[in-house]
Amino acid sequence: MPNKENKTTEANQPSKDNLRWSDEMDEVLLNALVEEALKGNRHDGSWTTEAYANVVKTLSIAIDPHITKNHIKNRMKTLKDHFAEAYDLFHHLSEFAWNPVIRQFEAEEEVWQYFIKVSYTFLLLIRMTKLVTK
Repeated sequence: MPNKENKTTEANQPSKDNLRWSDEMDEVLLNALVEEALKGNRHDGSWTTEAYANVVKTLSIAIDPHITKNHIKNRMKTLKDHFAEAYDLFHHLSEFAWNPVIRQFEAEEEVWQYFIKVSYTFLLLIRMTKLVTK
């Protein structure tokens, strides 16, 4: 069966439609978005057409010439989802603090250990509940 022109033959290799993002790629994307926001290319919570065109151009040069607006929109959605998960997890916990220099949450070792233990127990309970209700 022939492959589509823009797909790779290996199943574990990303296609041009399915882009695998690295931390460095995320950093280029976020820096480009900050630059566009500073230029005023974000209005009422939405990016302008010019902003997307500029970000696509920046990422095409820095990362991959096949970057599209859809790649960018999909990655932004993923990053928002990850942020929401972290925010929901940590925002009520006063023992945790965000360190903007190293871009990580920080807490004392015993706080982390307790958090991991409680989270693991919670995940086990959810899994057991799902098994019982099936």
